[in-house]
Amino acid sequence: MPARRILACAAAAALVSAGCTNTESSVNARPHTGTATASPVNGVQQVTITVGADDRFHPSTIVVHRGKVEIVLKHDADGAPHDWSLTGFPGDYVPTTTGGQTRTASFMAPSPGKYQFVCTIHTKLGMTGTLVVEP
Repeated sequence: MPARRILACAAAAALVSAGCTNTESSVNARPHTGTATASPVNGVQQVTITVGADDRFHPSTIVVHRGKVEIVLKHDADGAPHDWSLTGFPGDYVPTTTGGQTRTASFMAPSPGKYQFVCTIHTKLGMTGTLVVEP
């Protein structure tokens, strides 16, 4: 095989393998930030989560105790709608919220541990967070 053909094959192989190294889009690489602890409001643990154009929950980690929890989902931007769902607990859901809207939902916190919550519309974009339930 001529040297020029070997070099062309090697260059093509390098390009193909280099293209496979980054499987996450820049949207998925955005950081998840912030932690908030629910505050008691009229005997219910309440936490506000803000969503917007960046397809992230703010904060992305919320801490609650066992008992009744109210999630307030506030959409503070124009653009795509968002919702909030606790993975594995279909009843723990805040309905679709569009720009400028605020929606709430209440549920009973599960057993102590860590649970994932998602925007069911934008899960593939990495719009997820963590619910920490303390004893």
